[in-house]
Amino acid sequence: MISFFSKHRRVVFIGTVSIFLVGVFVGLGAYVFTGSSADAVAEVGGQKIPYQRFQQQVSRISGNMKDSGAEVNELLARTIKQEVFREMVVEELLSQQGEKLGMLVPDFEVAVEVQNTPQFREAGAFSPRAYYQTVYNEFQMTPAEYEAWRKKVRLASKFKQFVYTSVKVTPEEAASYYMAKNKSMKNFDKERAKYTAEIAQQKFGDIANYMLRQISNRQEIKSFLELREQGR
Repeated sequence: MISFFSKHRRVVFIGTVSIFLVGVFVGLGAYVFTGSSADAVAEVGGQKIPYQRFQQQVSRISGNMKDSGAEVNELLARTIKQEVFREMVVEELLSQQGEKLGMLVPDFEVAVEVQNTPQFREAGAFSPRAYYQTVYNEFQMTPAEYEAWRKKVRLASKFKQFVYTSVKVTPEEAASYYMAKNKSMKNFDKERAKYTAEIAQQKFGDIANYMLRQISNRQEIKSFLELREQGR
């Protein structure tokens, strides 16, 4: 979902999944398992997701979890792979939806992100040398490939934000929810914002889940994960 994975940051997998992924993956399993596209882990709407990038993200998350003291056993390793796969598929689906709506990510947005990424800075300033070296060592990408990927991530994020801002919570809904939770209206005015945000989050999860089901029913998603894991 969608973060800068790096061995320099101790990120547990759940922390990499944004506000969008609240129950979103439920029912998103209509993959077509097929045997082609040797360099891809999946194909979404004709766009291939590189297997190498999938492996890199799995490796980073596993490493971060080990660094945090977690034991990455076989079951957890399989879970990480499944969640990374789904996250990458969702990211591709959302970026494609953003494109269809005419959403854009200007080059300057990616430039600002790159220049402010700590791993690309030396002595408090952006370092082209650190940028080129880190992108190659950590991602096996050229700067152009990395920036294209970050642009896709930002586009997916913009679409998520677009969906989230469409969620509305009425005062009546907030009051009813608060009463159900607390059995009284004491402190409601003080806590109104908190409970309104909770309702918005729940609504957003429901809308996102429904939307992804609809998109995945219309958009063919081909999975090559099993074949790649078998070395084929």
